[in-house]
Amino acid sequence: MTRGTDERMDTLHATGLLTAGPVAALDRLTRLARRLTGARVAAVTLVGDDRQRLVSTDRAGGVLGETRETPLSHSYCRYVVQDRAPLVVPDARRDERLRDNPAIRDYQAVAYAGFPLRSPGGTVLGAFCVVDSEPRDWTEDELQIVGSLAAAAESEISLRLAYVRELAAVARMKAVLYGTAELERQRQLLDEQHTFLQAVLDSLESGVAACDSDGQLILFNRAMRELVGDPRTGYHRLYTADGRDVVDDLPLTRALAGDTVSGQQLVVKLDSSWRHLVANARPIETAHGQRLGAVVALHDVTEAHRAEELRRARHAVAQVLSDATNATDAAIQAVAAITDSLGWVHGEYWTVTEDRRHIERHSAHSSREHAALTDDRPLVYVLGEGLPGLVWARNGEVWWDTATKPEDLVAYGRALPEAGIRVAVGVPVRSGRRTFGVLAFYTDQDLPYDPDTAAMLDAVAAHLGRFVERRWAEDMSLMLADARRSFNRVVEQVDDYVWTVEVPAGEAPRLVYGSPNVTAVFGHGATGTTLTERIHPDDAEILAAFQTALADGGQVEMECRVVGVDGRARWVWTRAKARWDHDRYFIDGISTNVDERRELAEQREALLAQERQQVEQLRGLDRMKDELAALVIHELRNPVGVIRGYSEMLVDSPALAGSERRYATVIERTTLHLQGLVDDLLDLARLNAGHLSIDPRPISGTRLAREVIENHAPSALAKRLTVVDRVAAEVTVHADGRRLRQALDNLLSNAVKYTPEGGTVTVVAEQRGDRVVIEVSDTGIGIPAEQYPHLFSRFFRASNATEAGIKGTGLGLAVTKAIVDAHGGAIAAGPGAEGGTTFTISLPDGTLGSPG
Repeated sequence: MTRGTDERMDTLHATGLLTAGPVAALDRLTRLARRLTGARVAAVTLVGDDRQRLVSTDRAGGVLGETRETPLSHSYCRYVVQDRAPLVVPDARRDERLRDNPAIRDYQAVAYAGFPLRSPGGTVLGAFCVVDSEPRDWTEDELQIVGSLAAAAESEISLRLAYVRELAAVARMKAVLYGTAELERQRQLLDEQHTFLQAVLDSLESGVAACDSDGQLILFNRAMRELVGDPRTGYHRLYTADGRDVVDDLPLTRALAGDTVSGQQLVVKLDSSWRHLVANARPIETAHGQRLGAVVALHDVTEAHRAEELRRARHAVAQVLSDATNATDAAIQAVAAITDSLGWVHGEYWTVTEDRRHIERHSAHSSREHAALTDDRPLVYVLGEGLPGLVWARNGEVWWDTATKPEDLVAYGRALPEAGIRVAVGVPVRSGRRTFGVLAFYTDQDLPYDPDTAAMLDAVAAHLGRFVERRWAEDMSLMLADARRSFNRVVEQVDDYVWTVEVPAGEAPRLVYGSPNVTAVFGHGATGTTLTERIHPDDAEILAAFQTALADGGQVEMECRVVGVDGRARWVWTRAKARWDHDRYFIDGISTNVDERRELAEQREALLAQERQQVEQLRGLDRMKDELAALVIHELRNPVGVIRGYSEMLVDSPALAGSERRYATVIERTTLHLQGLVDDLLDLARLNAGHLSIDPRPISGTRLAREVIENHAPSALAKRLTVVDRVAAEVTVHADGRRLRQALDNLLSNAVKYTPEGGTVTVVAEQRGDRVVIEVSDTGIGIPAEQYPHLFSRFFRASNATEAGIKGTGLGLAVTKAIVDAHGGAIAAGPGAEGGTTFTISLPDGTLGSPG
């Protein structure tokens, strides 16, 4: 034997469990383990030298149930002792260490989960385990339950050790011999043993307390202080299992009176949670029946209790949903099942109205009469009102202590605190991410937030949501079937051919459905025909590409020729999509005879080709026209220049008088007009050729504008026009002075020309941000509104100007716009505020660089 084995065997013999009969406290734990996990067998096993002792077992029949022990050759628990760690095996037949173990054959021990049982000193004595006869994947919740119950079993074993050692200490006290020195030595030994015992008890996870025969507490371990409080500062009250009534007759008190308390369920209400406890207590008596005191052990079974409570609620809801025939019954019965399973006062199901403006109570269930909640009046809330409205607004769970009002609560709806409701819990019932209903529950207990309960309610709501969606889907299926019948009736009335073919593996496509109007596609007598059979030989590649695209998924189209039964080739457009129905491959499609469209398309293409040819011819003529115009303008410029030079010489000659001078003056004026026309045409020609060049630089816009005004003052004076100068001082513009002057001359000349006598012409030049804006306005005849878009086109003249007999070429504004565009500016025209027309030029100011 090793030292560890010796220590383990000594501890096992000290507990007395190797030879003891059934242990009631451990039997309760194994029964609870089997019921919570659903395993076939639950057991507490202790591993000896050559055998395994089943100290407690539930549902172990046959020889194993009679002998309550097995050879170590049949033991799985010995590996728990060896590894000093839990052993979880879904299927022993596949486990490397266990697959040859005879327990698989003899005891049908296939699935196993065991947790070590340790002494207060840390020695592993055996295991608390559950066994099943079928392969099983143990869930996290089941393993947590078994681990918790193993900790409770450890506490029971530690209590037995403590009890044995306490009796030994008492025996040693009785054996104290005479003499003060011996008495002092025994007292010191007793103190040491008491200290040792207290340390052992403080190491336990279960609460342990003991009192003497006078009811004075002599032992009170750490776990007990954490559960019920410190004796020096006051205890927490213990309540009955439902948490409603205070327990007056405590288990330790009952044990001191001689009762044995086994498995009494209690609740202690801590600030952060309610803890569920199981109490075991018994009197401490000598072999002669003398009562020395009593001991109590409190086991914290909160997790196991909660798991069982939630399991019952889930099972009840699952049963309800499996039996329900419609969504209404499912919601009503689910609310009742949860309310009763959790022991709460009241539960409700609310639904959001179709217009999503209100939420109304659909059904309710109460565990007992509650006037404020159980009336039959219809309840309708808005978003954020009451618990249902708050859940709807948040689209998430709400755990509400009704003593405080949430900030986002619109209104209480009902006076819950006055009705005795302490906590209200609600979860949304969703379809996707959209809330369409709310589960609401109410209790008169001060329940702290419990994430497990909240998660269970949320899971139930999700389950109910999926149930409702399934019912909706079934209703939609019925509607779809009706729609399909209607579709068939409609298809019979249209010219398109609707079809479905099945493509078996390795076989030719087979027609499953074809609408009656097959004649338009395949000709007369084509029943049962498919595209594959009738495709035109020249379009076989189109069909092959079509079938490949179908196999890749998605919707596919093609247009090809189909040879009908009558031998005629028809153009057919087809759209289709493939689908799998279980292991069968189908293609659904629609085919249309497009012979007429193809013929129209061919005619259209011919017309388009003819139109393109005509456009090219017109473009060639336009280029020839421009080239001719440029040639003529160039050839005119020199003769006009010569005529203008000689006419100026004649006018300046003092020898010319009378009618000859008048004739020379007319020649000069006409030549000047002709020269301007030629210059405008040249500018437009340069513009078309992209050769209109400018040399922009910062110049005084103020001076330039006023010079232009001064140049046109004589012609304005001749018509008694008022020229208003609103040119701002020190306006600097980035421009080519000569070209900008040309543009402003054109605008001011037009303003004077088209303004009747006595009218007004206004010139504005100012800085606006990083732009210089120049406006020329008149009170003249104006321009028809529909003609503004054409105003800057070459040779365009407004209809009212032509009707008034005012002469012009229609080139000035086109040249002006070209000049402004070349400066990176913009020009616009519009009606004036007092009639007439306003032209607005916007140019970069003098701080900018050259445009472009």
